[in-house]
Amino acid sequence: MPKMGAGYGRSVLGILRQRRWLGFTLVTLMFLLLFVRLGIWQLNRLHERRSYNAIISANLAAPAASYTDVVQASATPVVTSALEWRSVEITGRWDLTHQVLLRNRTFQSVNGYEVITPLVPSSGPALLVNRGWIAQGPTSAAPAAVPVPQTGIVTVTAWLRPSQPARPATTLPVGQVLAVNAPSIAVGAPYPVVDGYAILEQEDPAAAGSPTLLPGPEVDDGPHFSYAMQWFLFACVAVVGWWIYLRREADDAPEQLLDRRDELPDSVRLG
Repeated sequence: MPKMGAGYGRSVLGILRQRRWLGFTLVTLMFLLLFVRLGIWQLNRLHERRSYNAIISANLAAPAASYTDVVQASATPVVTSALEWRSVEITGRWDLTHQVLLRNRTFQSVNGYEVITPLVPSSGPALLVNRGWIAQGPTSAAPAAVPVPQTGIVTVTAWLRPSQPARPATTLPVGQVLAVNAPSIAVGAPYPVVDGYAILEQEDPAAAGSPTLLPGPEVDDGPHFSYAMQWFLFACVAVVGWWIYLRREADDAPEQLLDRRDELPDSVRLG
């Protein structure tokens, strides 16, 4: 049984007054505050994720709307975060000339590309459409072949997405990009382009040999709650570990050696 009582308390206080224990306590407190802060940060991210999921769920549940009704025609139309994963229907022609390939895309553990093709309506700005995924060729430099979009008028149903942050692509082969950033991809296009893009759901008439369609989003809470609990657990471990080591030293050390008065020189104690 551990020693208890007033003498034991004096022993514990004596240990805590030692320089090394002051340092150990300070470090423990710093880790405690850090772990608690990280746990709160993960809970805040969970709250943001749930707010984002609410927008996505509402957009996915809504029926496909007219492209011109959802993305207002203007000098610089933009797909905002409030429109993310909103399904729209747009009619126009594919523009193969300004098609690009999005590099470093993995689908079912296979490396490849995503095919980004502008769809140009009869009026209003064009929309970049991710037509799907294709596997890379014998090397990572390019795919073996790229499915050509069909000619003529097509009606497309697609999920809207905001533009991704631009990434330099100066060292890539011509026609390849690292991000779907509409302003960068649309440079040189002879028509206005929406600042955003869409992921193809359905094409009418259906095209043979098209890229593999991409799935919709996964709406879940992610790992944030479990990460928060882990950080709070680390905070508890830090406190419990500090207390265990303190009790162990207090139990093992002779009480008379733990009194700071006995550690001082005679000249200081008598003075």
